[in-house]
Amino acid sequence: MNQPVAPSAEDQFDEETSRRIEAIYLTPDVANQRDKVLAMLAPRAGEKALDIGCGPGLTTQALAQQLGATGKVIGVDIAAPMLAIALKRCENLPQVSFSQCDILSMPYENGSFDIALATQVYEYVEAIDDALVELARVIRPGGRVLLVDTDWESCVWASSDDARMRRVIDTWNQHIPEPQLPRTLKHRMERAGFNDVKVDVIPLVNLAYDLHTYSNGMSTVIGSFAAGRNGLSAQDIAEWQADLKKQGDKGQYFFSLNRYVYLAERG
Repeated sequence: MNQPVAPSAEDQFDEETSRRIEAIYLTPDVANQRDKVLAMLAPRAGEKALDIGCGPGLTTQALAQQLGATGKVIGVDIAAPMLAIALKRCENLPQVSFSQCDILSMPYENGSFDIALATQVYEYVEAIDDALVELARVIRPGGRVLLVDTDWESCVWASSDDARMRRVIDTWNQHIPEPQLPRTLKHRMERAGFNDVKVDVIPLVNLAYDLHTYSNGMSTVIGSFAAGRNGLSAQDIAEWQADLKKQGDKGQYFFSLNRYVYLAERG
């Protein structure tokens, strides 16, 4: 049986979805993750940074604020609706610019950047090894990169119907070519020319049904993708989402997901 083909990242991030993602990235869960990731990367004033898959520009904005007026940040994304949001967010930061491009072929000279950061990007790329080689090309020797990706098998969600919950996650896995990328990312980075790859994990945990949490936002995004796929009807998804609220009403809500962080130096 042929494996389902994941939709392209460009197709997935239309204007509506981009706004949903922005709302999720504004939750305290993801803001805390962003703070931790930037602390690990440790940007220095005056450095030139590349924000890969910049999305709505929240990390781009934070990078610019840390690098200061003498630094420079270029945010790249393949989705025009995401870039429109990012441009608006960073319009008062002259050290920031954006470009719509494919990360397999970026319009920058060799060794252009001191640091680069990508959150939830490479799992969307089929030719990951080529993309990592391209990343290594645009980073100067000794420069630093930080990649964050998710193994979706680390997703734990309390449910009254475990079989349905399993089907939802299995279907969601079809939205990207590499839903378990963290298992192979370290050695792939080493092959691409990165040294001293350190691996860490940032867990996201929600213990209440709350509209302003990562898991609540993602239940909408996942539901929109899964409905009509893998035998899951819109009614199935509505019942799954209603069950999540019911778990919260009973004080039994539980969600956990691991973000795997890879910090390395360009050889």
